[in-house]
Amino acid sequence: MKIELISVIGLLLCLLIIGIEYILLYRLAELQDEHTARTENIRRRLDIHVEGVLYAPTDGSRNAEITAMANEINGDFTVYEMAVEAIREHNGSSFSGDDEAKERLIERINAQVDPVAIYVKMLDEGDVYHKGYACRRLAELNAQEYRDKIKDCVGSKDRDLSYNAAMALCRMGDVYEVAEYLLSIENDTLYSGRIVNEFFAQFTGDRGELASLIFEKCNKYMKCTVIKTIAIYKLDRFRPMFLEGASGDDSQMKIACVKALAAFGYPEDEQLLQIAAGDKDWVIRSSAIRGLSLLKTQSALNTVKHALGDKEWWVRQTAAQVITRMDISPKDLEEILGGYDRFAADAMKNVLYKSVE
Repeated sequence: MKIELISVIGLLLCLLIIGIEYILLYRLAELQDEHTARTENIRRRLDIHVEGVLYAPTDGSRNAEITAMANEINGDFTVYEMAVEAIREHNGSSFSGDDEAKERLIERINAQVDPVAIYVKMLDEGDVYHKGYACRRLAELNAQEYRDKIKDCVGSKDRDLSYNAAMALCRMGDVYEVAEYLLSIENDTLYSGRIVNEFFAQFTGDRGELASLIFEKCNKYMKCTVIKTIAIYKLDRFRPMFLEGASGDDSQMKIACVKALAAFGYPEDEQLLQIAAGDKDWVIRSSAIRGLSLLKTQSALNTVKHALGDKEWWVRQTAAQVITRMDISPKDLEEILGGYDRFAADAMKNVLYKSVE
């Protein structure tokens, strides 16, 4: 009897818990529907205002619509961004391709709404997520006067906030703060490599100065990462470093420096690249082949042709890809495709088939 009573009580408790969970889920669904309906309602009103501003017959009516839109925004960053999106995506017949007119309208709205003030308030009062978002938006608005506030966030113990603040300063061209941030994460090799590439791509200041500041204090891993990253920017000031590293004994530095020199494609580097094309490390060989492909000499072409038979698939594939961009004659092509070296022929055929597709 006692066991049966306990079982009944347990069953009732389970049913009670299930009922409470159902009620909570139902309420969450209601809240989601209310939020969706409210958002759609705001979006419809914003679309009406955009139409009213873009097609207003007089300046007075246009100003009235802009004021109405500013009142609709009322300091809410989500509504502000919806308004900007509505303007930029407007496809009316008269403004579908007139991006300048849309940007002028956004500027007039900004004059009344002051989006910088909205994001500064978020930076001061928001949670970690909103602070990071505010940093990025202030950078996009080029709010240089609030750079110090963003700098304070770079030192945050929260990784995401620190990253977003540093990225904001990257967009603002703050070379010293960005260099210090990258140095602070240099030991996190699984994280820093991607960040270095991203930051140099987004940096609006002098990339050479940024690299120089990092080189002054960084460890070997960060130095190699930065060298490989800046290769595409062809910064001549670092050529002496690249030449020294490409001729040295450190394999990681050699890989980075050969890749950097290969990007230049300078004729005076051909001998060094020819030597690198015979290196025991296939990564170095592959980078050297890419560099040689930029040269217009017969010796460079011969080395790339030879690399089509390399024992490493990646080197063969690299050679096949780049040789199609060189001044290769029909005779050379026929020799490769019909020769005894099946590695070379297969690699070349693979690239040619892809180019046709």
